[in-house]
Amino acid sequence: MSKKHQQTKSIANRSGVAIEQQTIVDDNLLPPAEELEKLKQIDSSIIQWIMQRAEKEQETRLHFNAENIRLAHRNMGTTQASLWLAFALAVAVLALSGIFIYLGKEVAGTILGGVGILIVIQSFLSFGKK
Repeated sequence: MSKKHQQTKSIANRSGVAIEQQTIVDDNLLPPAEELEKLKQIDSSIIQWIMQRAEKEQETRLHFNAENIRLAHRNMGTTQASLWLAFALAVAVLALSGIFIYLGKEVAGTILGGVGILIVIQSFLSFGKK
């Protein structure tokens, strides 16, 4: 029984015209009282039927919201695990780079450390964009 009302305004300022759009959604599960009264005149049991449907709709919405929250929490756990794994790999690459440099392979150690740092920085920066 949702009703949607939309307003659009044009506002002129120095840099041009900005358009502001506002959408108002009345998402009531039950029709207005006047409409219920008219429906009751047609069939006296229709009010009870509408109330049952409204209760089922509300239960479905609550279940849907709870499921979305559960999925978001699961995704957050996976995200944290992947960040810790990336951090551990960065430390391992830097340690291996240090070992290479200590063993006299300065070029290989420097390249490995530089590329490892660049990959880790790029992965952390692109992490929030997904």
